[in-house]
Amino acid sequence: MLFAGIDIGTTSISAVLISAASGRAVRVATCANDASVRGEHSWERLQDPQRIMERVRGLLAECQEEWPDVAAVGISCQMHGILYVNGDGQSVSPLYTWQDGRGDERMEDRDISYARYLRERTGYPAASGYGLVTQFHHMKNGNVPKDAVYLCTIGDYVAMQLTGATEPLMDPSNAAGIGLFSASRHCFDEEALRRAGMDASILPPVCQGTEPAGRTPDGKPVACAIGDNQASFLGSVSQLERTLLVNVGTGSQISIYTDNDVSPGELDAAVGLEIRPFPGGGSLLVGAPLSGGKSYAMLLAFFQEVGRAFGTSPDEGEIYARMNEWAREAIWRGDAPLQVQTQFYGTRQDPGLRGAIRGIGPDNFTPGHLAAGFLQGMADELMQYVGALPAGLRGSISAAAGSGNGIRRNPLLREMLEAKLGLALELPPGEEEAAYGAAVYSAAAAGYYPDVRSVLSEMRKG
Repeated sequence: MLFAGIDIGTTSISAVLISAASGRAVRVATCANDASVRGEHSWERLQDPQRIMERVRGLLAECQEEWPDVAAVGISCQMHGILYVNGDGQSVSPLYTWQDGRGDERMEDRDISYARYLRERTGYPAASGYGLVTQFHHMKNGNVPKDAVYLCTIGDYVAMQLTGATEPLMDPSNAAGIGLFSASRHCFDEEALRRAGMDASILPPVCQGTEPAGRTPDGKPVACAIGDNQASFLGSVSQLERTLLVNVGTGSQISIYTDNDVSPGELDAAVGLEIRPFPGGGSLLVGAPLSGGKSYAMLLAFFQEVGRAFGTSPDEGEIYARMNEWAREAIWRGDAPLQVQTQFYGTRQDPGLRGAIRGIGPDNFTPGHLAAGFLQGMADELMQYVGALPAGLRGSISAAAGSGNGIRRNPLLREMLEAKLGLALELPPGEEEAAYGAAVYSAAAAGYYPDVRSVLSEMRKG
């Protein structure tokens, strides 16, 4: 028996088939997410949902040999973004991704951004890229498609397309990701929506348990799509409790599971830890910088530009390898390090914040010290969130896992994080952690196991 997991990421899409007997992936298929479309404004970040669906179907076609043995399908997706669908369940808009910047634009009638207005009006976290911030901007500017019946995530849309459903069903992990969602009541906060002048009727029903979103034409249950953060956690850790997950990809996060109720009032609002519903029950406490691997990619782009100015154009892989070599050599030399604050893209609380480089002197103004400083800054930014965890939860951490290409492909960053944590970062066996986690969730959602904890336990035995 096999379980399938599909992950719709920002830059790539993947599908995995995992064995119920061994827990190992028997098929992995990946492709680039080449669905980006150009908008009218520089701050728009849009993708074509039909192109994404074409890519998903192409990946599933690569799994046809094993498909008869697949018992259930799970879906993970990039969080926060939304698209609109009509009464037939077909898309009538692009996907407005989590990187979309319209929420930071100023409202015409107020000297305040759309995102900040929603935060202050509702009391809920709201940042540009959150689906209901995007919806609020569209509503205020008359840009909600006329034939839109529901908004949903790209994962919900893929589930609809695979099952033929005409109405999206949204898991709490994704509902919380688009904003104005009450985790304690497991529903969107209609009173907060009213305070913001927003109509709740465009929001889809929220899954109240682990009921499937539907079935494929050949009868396989398709679980409700879950957030990629939660799916990556499921696909990376060997046990739910007492394990800290550190992920560095395009962005970055630290995540830890708890089955105890944590109220927003217990968290330091200035640091920005989030409480995210976990599929099947419990919560993840998450700290999510806006930079992560994007910071190191920004430094790479700088070195590329310098190379072009001198008539050379090495590829990205070569530059990354040299950056890592330079950084390790700089650390070995023992010179005073550069202090790099890596909030180059702001924070969710302060989008206008920018990074800084301090401590520059004649001995450390080198490419290697710069690379080392960037990596150290990325690690420091993540550790701020670890330090802000409630003391009891922070003290319970006995294991750590690492995921994302930023950790897999950069041993030095991994070493820096391990030194700060005092724990080794266990890497999962496969690289497609979110797709693997979606497959794990599908096994529980389809009723083959009582819960995700049981799935992890049984598959570890294999």
